[in-house]
Amino acid sequence: MSHKKLSDDLHQEAEAVDSQIEERIANGHIPDLRLAEPCDYFYNNPWRRPAYVKLDFGEQFEVIRDSIIGLLGRKHNEIRILEVGCGPGYLSLELARCGFDVVGLDISEKCVEIAAKYASQDPWKAERGSLDYISGDFFSSPNLDKESFDVVVFLGALHHFPNQTATLGRAKELIRTGGLVIAHEPVRDRVTPGNAAFVHLLKSLLSINSNFYTSHQMSIDRETLLNEVDKIYNSLRYENEEGEKVQSINDNEAGYAEMYPELCRLFKQEQFEWRYAFFHEFIGGLRFDEETNAKTALFLREMDRILVETGVLNATEFLFVGRKVN
Repeated sequence: MSHKKLSDDLHQEAEAVDSQIEERIANGHIPDLRLAEPCDYFYNNPWRRPAYVKLDFGEQFEVIRDSIIGLLGRKHNEIRILEVGCGPGYLSLELARCGFDVVGLDISEKCVEIAAKYASQDPWKAERGSLDYISGDFFSSPNLDKESFDVVVFLGALHHFPNQTATLGRAKELIRTGGLVIAHEPVRDRVTPGNAAFVHLLKSLLSINSNFYTSHQMSIDRETLLNEVDKIYNSLRYENEEGEKVQSINDNEAGYAEMYPELCRLFKQEQFEWRYAFFHEFIGGLRFDEETNAKTALFLREMDRILVETGVLNATEFLFVGRKVN
């Protein structure tokens, strides 16, 4: 689908994503959970090292896969899945490797092109279920028939849609009765100053002996500290100091307050889980030796879980699995 056929906002979103993925691929990024390689282009991103990819994106895949298997209880090749906003395709590819029938949709033509390329070179191609990638608008793509999917998945994509009623209504329209919607989403409206203060504390401590990718000074001046916490608060919300978006035009269009009520209104909740608060912000930035980096990343993930479970920090992402009942 040509970008010219998209609305102005979607056109800008598609161009931003096209540009980002082209730059990443040109610098050695391999968007594949099994075949990812070390990539120093990323300075603070889990794609920097395969161990972080497995710890973060690999776990997301496992949670989604297990929810589908556990709640549908059918043979994998009898389950048809649509991933909305598939990007360069790593989740759709991995789901197909499990034997599911998968369609990945994205407005970025470049992402779809790259996803198709890696899928065509997949060493496990002969063993996987069917896999198609299509470029287009979720609301108007002619490739999406009503009630033709058993599962619609949003992995970090739903929060880009400003109208949650229309978006989730469209998802429901595409799902067969008894099928599932799965949303694994960041919710930056749940970031608190307390979260930001903890992030500043941890970054400052890690900066000792240059064990983090940037240096954070341990000032004891209260005003300086509060200013630093405020800056981190904005960055965790992906906003600048004026509250403007810094990633893409449609990023942060919806938070928990917009997504969760509509998910519950249109689907029967089968599973809900608060996920993490901070560890994504750190693991790619660790600068110990590689063995210590991997151990520290795992430690941070487990401590993140405990701090969320005990209420010390607000989780800033969630998993929702709902069923279409009518």
